[in-house]
Amino acid sequence: MQAILSLPFVAYLAVLFAFALICLGLGLLVIRGIRTYSPNVTEQVPIAAFLGMVSTAWALSLGFAASDIWALNARADHVALSERSAITRLMGVSEPGALDLPEIYQSAKDYAHAAMQLEWIDGHNRAANPTVDKAVQSIRLAIIQMTRDGANSALIAKIVRDFDELQDARNERLAIGQSVVDETKWYLVISLTILATINIALTHAAVPKAGRNALMLFSVVVFVSLAILGLHSDPFLGVKLQLSSSIIGETPI
Repeated sequence: MQAILSLPFVAYLAVLFAFALICLGLGLLVIRGIRTYSPNVTEQVPIAAFLGMVSTAWALSLGFAASDIWALNARADHVALSERSAITRLMGVSEPGALDLPEIYQSAKDYAHAAMQLEWIDGHNRAANPTVDKAVQSIRLAIIQMTRDGANSALIAKIVRDFDELQDARNERLAIGQSVVDETKWYLVISLTILATINIALTHAAVPKAGRNALMLFSVVVFVSLAILGLHSDPFLGVKLQLSSSIIGETPI
């Protein structure tokens, strides 16, 4: 499922449109099969009230998936701003015009570039990259060296606090990326979509024209709903530009 969600949006819409057509064809096939092979259609189809059971389950599963996606998007936005703020503070306090700490400044700069290219773009925030880990360790060693050199304890405490916030933001970003990998909610939505299609066909087998209209409408609902969810399935898609301003000067992250 992740391979489908990671497709370009136009390609994802094409796959989704094919899925909606498959559901529509399946429903029409069920109606035709019942009317062809059932001696008494009215005795074979469920009562209309049964339509709400599977359809309600489908709507709930879609709602749960949507709620999960919106929550991840909100967390991703917050953690991206936190990471940007921590990097900006580390670079601001260590730049030549401030405390002039070239080791911390360069390590924070290297971290920003590596995090964006190797974890955000290449890795989709799914796993920690060793190059980024190395940049984090370089910042840590530079802070330790400051303590050995007898730097002001208040300044060290401030830099350590910013460094801790940077690590926490990165860890939460990777945790969010791992949460996206969970495909259970998508399998549930797809399974209940197929079951709801069959259910609509069964309850409308005695009135095939109404059944075709109901199946066409449901296919459109499925297409639109999953298209919107797919557009927001990557929680970091809309916050990359926010993080791009986190490097001071000419070196965007």
